[in-house]
Amino acid sequence: MIKSEQAVAEGLPTTDLLLAVDPVDEPITTLSEMGLNGGAKDLLLRPDLSTLRPLPWFPAAYLLLGDLLESGGGPCGVSPRQVLRRALDALAEVGLTMKAAFEFEFRLFRQGTWEPATSGLSYSPLTLSNISDFIGTLRRYADDLRLGLSVVHSEGAPGLIEVNVEPQEGLAAADTAALLRLAAVEAGRRHGLSANFMAKPVALEEGSSAHVHFSLWDEAGENTLRAAGGNPEDDFYRRAAWGMLTQLPALSLIYNPTINSYKRLVPGYFAPVSAACGPDDRAFALRALLRGPASSRFELRRPGADCNPYLTLAAIAASVHLGLTAESVPGRAVIDGHNEALPTSLEGAIAEFRRRDGALDAVLGSDFCAHYLQTREWELHAWQNTVSEWERQRYA
Repeated sequence: MIKSEQAVAEGLPTTDLLLAVDPVDEPITTLSEMGLNGGAKDLLLRPDLSTLRPLPWFPAAYLLLGDLLESGGGPCGVSPRQVLRRALDALAEVGLTMKAAFEFEFRLFRQGTWEPATSGLSYSPLTLSNISDFIGTLRRYADDLRLGLSVVHSEGAPGLIEVNVEPQEGLAAADTAALLRLAAVEAGRRHGLSANFMAKPVALEEGSSAHVHFSLWDEAGENTLRAAGGNPEDDFYRRAAWGMLTQLPALSLIYNPTINSYKRLVPGYFAPVSAACGPDDRAFALRALLRGPASSRFELRRPGADCNPYLTLAAIAASVHLGLTAESVPGRAVIDGHNEALPTSLEGAIAEFRRRDGALDAVLGSDFCAHYLQTREWELHAWQNTVSEWERQRYA
């Protein structure tokens, strides 16, 4: 509860340990200046009052998002919401704003089991009828949270559901994506179901993606891709697409942040394994949907459902910025023929991120890039130090 105007203006005290633990809440001890090794120092959480809304699964409670600040009042450079703010500011400096919408897939299992809640029929109303109560609750939660939920449908694997939302401006789009996952988890809990956002929870079946539709708008309120459909050599298209494609190898570490992420990225499942761009092929990492002045956009298909929405949009904004500010970019023939292989493991993505373009640090922040790399190295080492049941059964 916010008790004073000072708390609203300056923030509420919390700890930087929030940014220095892994997915099972274990402190990351390789971070020298944050978390346990840094004394779990104070940060300030400044509320963003524009995000205030009812919290539908807690009666008489409200949800309020905020931004992490250093104790001196400056932005916390490794906080995902602040990283996105910084990247959006870089776009604003070249006269652009971003609109985006996340298209999430997730699995519904019976709570406490790996038993799917539906059959694997794509786009089937019969499939959805089995979980109609869950969908009704999810829609109510989404309406209360102002998420702009527009579509719910089944996908081609048991228990696989897709949800779409309306596009919003950059920061709000990331807030919506984060809250949509939370709403799905809470709606599932209400009906004895578990909403699972792993990229690949079941072997040899479709994974769960987080396709990101995004567009850029100029200071006159015009879609910057409005002319690209009729002009193959459109300068903005070439620069934005080239920026996205050339940064995809390094930024796979953001789009695909876990060991499990890379089990989704295999040929034959419409999960992109190379940095390719084209007009309407779901195998491409970047799909160009050039559909008139109002709705032309790109769709980035590389991220999995396990991505961080704030960092994902920040990575997109940084990639576009690098393309727009590059001294030159190639013509469409080169862009259309680009097909660079992308990392197939977390270890490979870490290696690519270490070789990243230094200009990314200027947009995302050098402190963030160093911090994020250490957290992914920690995740890799945690996996390398684990002996699985599969290994025991296979090699004992």
